[in-house]
Amino acid sequence: MRVYLVFLKKELIEAFKTYKLLIMGAVFIIFGILSPLSAKMMPDIIKWAMQTDPSTAGIDLAAIFSEPKALDAWSQFYSNIGQIGLLVLMIIFSGMIASELSEDKLTLILTKGLSRSAVIISKLSSSIIIWTVSYTIAFSISWVYTNYYFSDYKLPYYYFPDYKLPYLLFAGFCLWLFGVFLLSLLTLMATLTKKSSMLCLLSLAASFIILNIFNILPYVKKYNPITLGSTSIALLSDTITPRAVYPTLIIAVFAIVALTIFATIFFSAKAPPRIVATLIISLIASISVTVMLGEDIPARLRLNRYVISEMVVIGADTKWELAGILTLPKNAQDKVPAVVLVHGSGSSDMDETIFDNKPFRDIAEYLSRNGVAVLRYNKRSYTYGYVISQENDGGFTVWEETIEDAILATQLLKSDPRIDENRVFILGHSLGGMLAPRIHAMGGDYAGLIIFAGSPRFLLDIMKDQQFAALDMLEDGDKKAIAIEESYELFNSIERALKLTDEEAMTTNIEGVGPSAYYFKDMYDNPTSEYISNISIPFLVMQANADLQVYTNKDYALYLELLDGRSNVTFKLYEGLNHLFMPAKVSNINEVIDEYRIKSSVDKQALEDIVDWILNH
Repeated sequence: MRVYLVFLKKELIEAFKTYKLLIMGAVFIIFGILSPLSAKMMPDIIKWAMQTDPSTAGIDLAAIFSEPKALDAWSQFYSNIGQIGLLVLMIIFSGMIASELSEDKLTLILTKGLSRSAVIISKLSSSIIIWTVSYTIAFSISWVYTNYYFSDYKLPYYYFPDYKLPYLLFAGFCLWLFGVFLLSLLTLMATLTKKSSMLCLLSLAASFIILNIFNILPYVKKYNPITLGSTSIALLSDTITPRAVYPTLIIAVFAIVALTIFATIFFSAKAPPRIVATLIISLIASISVTVMLGEDIPARLRLNRYVISEMVVIGADTKWELAGILTLPKNAQDKVPAVVLVHGSGSSDMDETIFDNKPFRDIAEYLSRNGVAVLRYNKRSYTYGYVISQENDGGFTVWEETIEDAILATQLLKSDPRIDENRVFILGHSLGGMLAPRIHAMGGDYAGLIIFAGSPRFLLDIMKDQQFAALDMLEDGDKKAIAIEESYELFNSIERALKLTDEEAMTTNIEGVGPSAYYFKDMYDNPTSEYISNISIPFLVMQANADLQVYTNKDYALYLELLDGRSNVTFKLYEGLNHLFMPAKVSNINEVIDEYRIKSSVDKQALEDIVDWILNH
């Protein structure tokens, strides 16, 4: 330890004398100042540039550029530090060993029998200390300036500049750990390349490229330490939650330890057995801990004992081919019943992923383990969202969004010789549940309909309920009054559009919503209640009483009314579950997103009820 501390002190003094500390500090201070400043000024700079360009004359620039927020400043900060800042760091420390070996400084010391491991660990430690100090200074400066530029109210600087950035410190930690990982990798490369700092950098670049290539594989990406470089911005924008990063963090920590040990081994004349043993134990521990706390690999392996999973294509040879997964019970003796899963509103992948929750995957895997095949697929707007937005001529409706692909998926199921084509069902979630009767009537031809948190009401009525429920939770004041007024204006404009002809509705855009007026008019002209009244096949209506997006006293009650007296209808109401049929944690619709961030699973009783109902029909 004493030798290590002596070497560490020497490295820090040398870093000061060779201006490494000064350069790092200056670069990172600049980034700390410029990141929030550039985020604040960039829209104005671009506007000014566009105003001087004749080709942009007449364009409402104010409508294009939104007011910058604290998120923009922090995104700029993490982008600058994560790219240019780390590049500067790697260049400065690439010669940590080469420079001393070329000048024979280390040779003399090592011939005296002093610890080689102390040399390597002290060099890595000094680089980590300088990186930590520089990064902390830059982060603190950016924090102060972001609070100054972007807060609507002036708080003391020890408060967060934006209450909507709950993972700010965690995102900062992820980038810091990524820097430590790169430094440990750089140290290993420096010991391998010995006297060439340029070769050290090239080796580091090659390693970086290889690790990025591995990220093409989804399961590798979750564990690859290189993923930490892009994690910070994803955390701030709510694309992922901290839980999703835990496996990467665990592997990164163990990788840092392993790389340091490797560097010591290669720098030493011979590797002591205890170092090799420690390395092996570290690698085994990293894999074991990650499996226990990270991706549920054991569950995936167990699942493969009971379920066959096959990649399929919905709408093959059409313009809108969609990736999907068909799961089937393994070793089934006869043809099996099957279910098509149809998404709710918005752009969703085949698992209907929302943060760390995957309700469609939960349903597919449970049903397939219990005798029912399931087909799920990416929603068209998820795969082709940009193309749809560019080609939309105003005629986009739920047919293009949902119905057509659901019918194609059903046809694919019925054509599979392992599936009982007379026992194919549809499970529609939310909007999918609303549309399930229409999908059946337009070509689905199902053996039964499962309405999973659906509604027979008009979409606009549900939007009103959700919007005003959210506004009702706000404190009284001018902002609330303005929001209520704007909401009434929006809904009134949609209601007026319902009276237009189809051609007029296709060319009428409603400010504040994505689709044209025709999207709403099409649904208004094709009410779910009429389709229900003309359908005689079995229904399973499932509703959660703590659902804050569709309501027991309105949506579920209307299903009870519309399907009253039918002997082939089953109603299921679940206590304490939300719109995803997962445990409800909040009673305020404005907090629903926070609830969905909590990793959970679809309620087992609900899954059992689906299986029992299908197997009995």
